[in-house]
Amino acid sequence: MLIQYILDIEPNTLFVVNAISLGAFAIAFFCIWLKQRDKAYWLYWTAANFVLSSVFTIFVVIDRSQIMQMAFVNALLVLGVALRWQALRSFFYRKNYVEFNLIVLLLVIAPYFLSSYVKHSVIFGAVNVILFVEIALIIRELLKPNKEVLPSRWGLMVAYGIVGLAFLLRVVQAWLISPDTMTPLPLDHLLTVQLLIVSIHIVASGAFAISIAYERGISELRQMVLRDPLTELYNRRAYELTLAEHKPDDGSFALILLDIDHFKRINDAFGHAAGDIALKRCANILMQVFRKTDFIARIGGEEFVAILPETTMKEAYEFAEAARKAVENDAFEYNGNIVRLTISAGVCLATAGGSSFSDITQNADLSLYSAKNNGRNRVEIFAV
Repeated sequence: MLIQYILDIEPNTLFVVNAISLGAFAIAFFCIWLKQRDKAYWLYWTAANFVLSSVFTIFVVIDRSQIMQMAFVNALLVLGVALRWQALRSFFYRKNYVEFNLIVLLLVIAPYFLSSYVKHSVIFGAVNVILFVEIALIIRELLKPNKEVLPSRWGLMVAYGIVGLAFLLRVVQAWLISPDTMTPLPLDHLLTVQLLIVSIHIVASGAFAISIAYERGISELRQMVLRDPLTELYNRRAYELTLAEHKPDDGSFALILLDIDHFKRINDAFGHAAGDIALKRCANILMQVFRKTDFIARIGGEEFVAILPETTMKEAYEFAEAARKAVENDAFEYNGNIVRLTISAGVCLATAGGSSFSDITQNADLSLYSAKNNGRNRVEIFAV
């Protein structure tokens, strides 16, 4: 009974419902953009939903048996989906290809100009193939690996996957099942089912689009809390959380404490602005010397720390020594004066005589103290 009720729904009713839903999401996305004008993807999503809302509205009023009217509305449909693809590329900071819009428009319009020579089924199937390919491109964007943890991307992928299968089913119908009886837009039960799937897709994709942006916002806020605003390295809180992720006695990492020598003299002699420059330059050097898998943080005024996973004492010492030499060779000019920096460093392994986080930190601190006590501008290791 329920299935029969669904199949008896008038397609025009679903066209109107989908048009209203898309229009509502277009307004929602535009309102979000007004608060986040640096996020271009909200404009892409707004434009996509506005175009698609117009498509479903036009479907109600046009003569769906007229080839050129169908060409126009299908061109808009393909354009709307293309804008959604570009919205996702913008969201993931990937290059957008504006010319893609022109290409898909030409591809969808071209078969209609050949309508005197090809069957309606060929044209209808070709349009749905283009739509299916666009959906596949959208899913590909969602599947591309990146460093962000965005669970909603999987819900968004499912929402697009379902509607993509609906387009693929239309291709099978047009080219394999009933190619001889196909009209420009067949008003059959499959159209009703497809429009219902689109209705679900509109709500799901809109909700997940907002959700995925919210998840990124939360992640960015968390990063701001864990970052030092001056050097953009991690801060002490991030260091404590990262250290807690490692087992203190499994020997899986090395710890290096680094401190700029006589930093107060730089502030006193050249001013705090010069001191800030010195901290930034030192941070940049550490990011260049250490590996991407290493954790680097500024945990005090002029004190830095590095956690090196899967690293031997010899390797850790070499990294610390490379950082020391790079800082020593990185003099810079400030207000006509040459400012020179040196650093001292203390190195220890997780298993170097300690079984707790405080022991490991203390061992590295003792090594750093030894480096400073032995003349500074040097690296010392903690020996058991």
